[in-house]
Amino acid sequence: MDSKPLILVVDDGPQNIKLLRAILEPAGYAVCAATDGETALQVAQTAVPTLILLDLMMPGMDGFAVCQRLKEMESTRQIPVIFVTGRDDVEAESRCFALGAADYMTKPISLPVVLARVKMHLALDSQRRSLEGMFRDVMEFAPDAIILSDAQDGIMRVNRRAEQMFGYRREALIGRPVRMLVPHHPAVGSSLPCLRHDGSEFPADINRSPLQTPYGALTMAVVRDVTERHKADLALAEYRQQLRALVAQNESNREEEHKHLAREVHDELGQILTALRMDLSLLDMRFGTLDPALNAKVLDMKGLLDRAIQGVRNVVANLRPTALDMGLIPALENLCAEFAQHSGMDCVFHTRLDTLDLDETRTVAVFRIVQESLTNAMRYAKATRVAVTLGCSGDALGVEVRDNGQGFDPSAVSRTRSFGLLGMRERALALGGHVDIVSTPGEGVVVAVTVPLDATHTEEAP
Repeated sequence: MDSKPLILVVDDGPQNIKLLRAILEPAGYAVCAATDGETALQVAQTAVPTLILLDLMMPGMDGFAVCQRLKEMESTRQIPVIFVTGRDDVEAESRCFALGAADYMTKPISLPVVLARVKMHLALDSQRRSLEGMFRDVMEFAPDAIILSDAQDGIMRVNRRAEQMFGYRREALIGRPVRMLVPHHPAVGSSLPCLRHDGSEFPADINRSPLQTPYGALTMAVVRDVTERHKADLALAEYRQQLRALVAQNESNREEEHKHLAREVHDELGQILTALRMDLSLLDMRFGTLDPALNAKVLDMKGLLDRAIQGVRNVVANLRPTALDMGLIPALENLCAEFAQHSGMDCVFHTRLDTLDLDETRTVAVFRIVQESLTNAMRYAKATRVAVTLGCSGDALGVEVRDNGQGFDPSAVSRTRSFGLLGMRERALALGGHVDIVSTPGEGVVVAVTVPLDATHTEEAP
């Protein structure tokens, strides 16, 4: 088979064809000719030349019309067309390039110029074909499905992965609307359900991008099946929910244990210490006058017992504040009063609620979050005033802890993996609520807690 590049010369002047043939054939090119536009179109479709040298002014169909027809036909659209004409005006040259011509030469022609232009455009065409081949290979063997569609959203080309993913042969898809595969029009980077040939759905990430091609404006859709990722996401979400439930159960068990220990310490050790205190007082009353040294010793023992009793009270309060048994409002009032006494800060509690019917789980969780917030304010905030506000909105309970301290950068703290803040958030999430922390360096901290009022409004946290 002849491997020489085939050049079609279209000119109504036999002398011009003879001249171009004499220039091109010695340079290693095969040449075929046509003397009119209709013949040129027939030869171009049957012989499919590598390049066309086209005269502009011809009887019947002129060069403009021939070039336009060549660019409209699928089989000849990519063939480079070089106009060779006696017209040396800007209007004609501009129109030729607008029709898709690769170059424009004026007569009389120059041997070196013709050979240089032909060689250059054949090299460019070869490079284009190579790049198009690489693109076809990349598209064909891409790991994701690729769909090329026209301006009317009709499918023009699909790759092998698209056949596998959707269950169609590509011949059955060409010309069909994209919506038969993707019923909903996707936005950039969106994840949507897609339809297989058997009618089953699967989730996919779809990215669409416009392409300007010799075939006009096309759209390339890259479709990635994310079924396994969705399964993994669901499994991870379920695992997180189970882990959160486990943490919540552990917290509940710990609170119950603290409650039990507090009662044991209060009832057993507290009663014993109180009985000892009463016995010492009785001992002092009966024998203190007989021995002055005994009186002093009893006084010292009373002091030690009073310290022990106070220590028991502190342990009981830390394990389980007795005010919690009276409800959240009295517990927060007592917490703020004790915080002000021990920290030296001004700590105020405000609520418009007279009573609050809240189960123990939510009561303890909110109380611990406020307690942790006040502890953080005392340790880190360098504040002089803290305000705790309790209120209800609809079916949700809201608590806000606001201080006037030095503040901090919440994003920086999150990077340090602060377990105090993490614990506050987890307590709220376990109840279907959330904790928002707003702070700016130098402008204090606001900790806002929101939880449902009862279990029927609890939503599973993501």
